Amino acid sequence: MHRTIATTATVAAAALVLAGCASGDDADTAAQETPAPIEQDAESTSDATPAPDMSESDDAGADDTAAQDDADEADEPAEQVAVPAALDFEAPTVDGGTFAGASLVGQDSVLYFWAPWCTVCRAEAPTLPGVADDFDGQVTFYGVAGLSPDLDAMKGFVADTGTGGLTHIADTDGSIYTGFGVSSQTTFAFVDDDGSIEIVRGPLTEDDLRSRAQALTDS
Repeated sequence: MHRTIATTATVAAAALVLAGCASGDDADTAAQETPAPIEQDAESTSDATPAPDMSESDDAGADDTAAQDDADEADEPAEQVAVPAALDFEAPTVDGGTFAGASLVGQDSVLYFWAPWCTVCRAEAPTLPGVADDFDGQVTFYGVAGLSPDLDAMKGFVADTGTGGLTHIADTDGSIYTGFGVSSQTTFAFVDDDGSIEIVRGPLTEDDLRSRAQALTDS
C-alpha cells in the first residue's frame, strides 16, 4: 500500500515537472512569436509632408501690401507749387550759363541787385560771400547784375569784388528788375521758402544782412 502511494506521488511530481517545462517552452515560444515594435525609418520620416509655415506667407503678404501702397502713392500726382510772378523767368548768367527763377521756389534765398558801374555796390558786395558761407545749406545767395548790357563789365565787377563763388544772373534787359519792382541798386530780395518775397533797399551792413538771412531760416 505504501509503495502504491509513493508511486502515485512520483508520477504526480513527474507530471508537474513536465507541465512546468511545457509552460516554460510555451513562454519562450510566445516571446519569440511576439513581433518587435516597428521603428520608423529616418528617411521615411523626413518624407512626411511638413505643416505649412504661415508666418512666412503672412510676412510676404504684408510686404506685398506695403509695396502696393508705395506704388499707389507714387502714382498720385505731385502737388503743384505755384511759382510767384517775380520768379517766373529764365535768364543767362554772367559766366555763360542759364538760370531759371522757378528753381528758387521752396527754398530760402537772397537776391542781390547790383550794377557794374555802381560804386556803392562795389563797396558792399565783398561782404556777401562771408555771409553766404555762414548760411551754406540754409540760405542761397545770388547776384542780379542789371541796368547794363555789358557782360564784360559784369565779369570785371565779379572779379574785383571777390564774389565769384555766387551765381550772378545777367539781367541785361532789366526784366528781372522790373519783375521784382526794383528800380535802383543796391537792393535785396529776401525770398522765403513759403513763396513770400521781401524787397529791402540797400546798402545793408553785414550784421543787418546776416540778421535778415537768419530770419528766413526761422520762418
